[in-house]
Amino acid sequence: MRAFMIVGALTAAAACQAAEGWGVTREIKGEASAATVVAVPLDGHVFANSREHWIDVRVLDRAGREVPRVIQPVREYFFEERHASVKAKLTSVEQLPGGGLSIMCEIERTNALTLTQVTLKTPLRNYEQMLTVLVPGQANTWQPVGSAAPLFDYSRYADVRKDSVELPALTNRSFKLVIGQADDKVFSAYTSLTEESDGTNTPRRLFKRYNVESRPFRVDAVTFRDTERVAMVGKTREERMVVPSLSMAEDKHVKITEMTLDSGNWPLTGLAFDPEQHNFERKVDVECPAPGGWRTLASGILTRSRLPEMAPVERLEISFPETRAERMRVKIYNQDNPPLSFGASGIKLIRPSYEAVFIAEQNGYRLVYGNPEVKAAPVYEQGVLAYLSRGHKAAQWRLEAAPEGAVAYGRAVRVRTLLAKHGMLLTSLAVMAALGVMILRAVRHLKREERIEKS
Repeated sequence: MRAFMIVGALTAAAACQAAEGWGVTREIKGEASAATVVAVPLDGHVFANSREHWIDVRVLDRAGREVPRVIQPVREYFFEERHASVKAKLTSVEQLPGGGLSIMCEIERTNALTLTQVTLKTPLRNYEQMLTVLVPGQANTWQPVGSAAPLFDYSRYADVRKDSVELPALTNRSFKLVIGQADDKVFSAYTSLTEESDGTNTPRRLFKRYNVESRPFRVDAVTFRDTERVAMVGKTREERMVVPSLSMAEDKHVKITEMTLDSGNWPLTGLAFDPEQHNFERKVDVECPAPGGWRTLASGILTRSRLPEMAPVERLEISFPETRAERMRVKIYNQDNPPLSFGASGIKLIRPSYEAVFIAEQNGYRLVYGNPEVKAAPVYEQGVLAYLSRGHKAAQWRLEAAPEGAVAYGRAVRVRTLLAKHGMLLTSLAVMAALGVMILRAVRHLKREERIEKS
């Protein structure tokens, strides 16, 4: 019973006691004078010594408090502009002393705007005008956002029209539009030829007539273009790492080349091959460890063709779902072909780049990882993702140099980890041992009583 009580107490203590310490603590290098979104690239040491799904990777501040973080692949972003038309309300129209026309308008929407263009809708054709856009300034004044820009329509000659003016990403909601001339003048020239005859001579007379039409420059509507710049996620940034070590064996009986690669517990998404041969085609399987043996991650065909008068063909990569494992195995099916040979850098691991993103409000942050007692990933707020999706860039900070050697855990951590993993088994063994001791004592007691009765 004593053994049972000891093991039970240890198991309860392991379940109740919080995880103490981390296998690795590394300082994050960077300066923040105000709240800053920070991205810290993770390196091979973090990959090799952290656990699946980053459940034991934390960012701590100077006081040792956890800071909400997001660990995500480093992606290439490209930006797309999305436009929406916003109609302005015309509030007043005034004819200016110099013959111009002033139009006051405002936008009634309450959400944020980024205005990059203004368009005047008019039913007129064949005109030339100048437009100046003004926005409210200080002391009830109006400030022009640029010089006067031309508007025109040359429908008489071709389908050429310009009824918009570009704006420098304004956020204002009230505008004053000044049109050069309130009355638009259209000039037309007509030529006619008249012939008169008196029976002998036929004189010709050429007449030119001019028509000047004055018409008001009517504006039916004023619309603005609201532009939103959206960050679109592109490809994940990848690294190609030379395999740290590998062993290769030829099975001539089944005609397979089998290679075991050291994959370092890195998150891998593929393998890149570069055999020394120039013309080949082979079926390939990529496997990773699984309970009871190996399981197939992906299968594919490696091929390279470099023949005269033909375009070169190469397919030398095998992709698979992101996997973390200490080792991987590659099987190349040669059939009756000679085996492929590989140089020192003939096989590379394709590893996506990862970064830890968080909001820094001070200095002195640390990245900690390597804790076998952590049971689940933390649940943090994800506000930084919205910040990045708007096209903003995170400040790039870096980790201090990784420590050398394998991560060592304290004896208490190892004991608790062993009990957490095998506690039920140890408890069962302790109970069986206690029962065995009790049965043995009972048997000895019965034998002793039998001897006493016989004597």
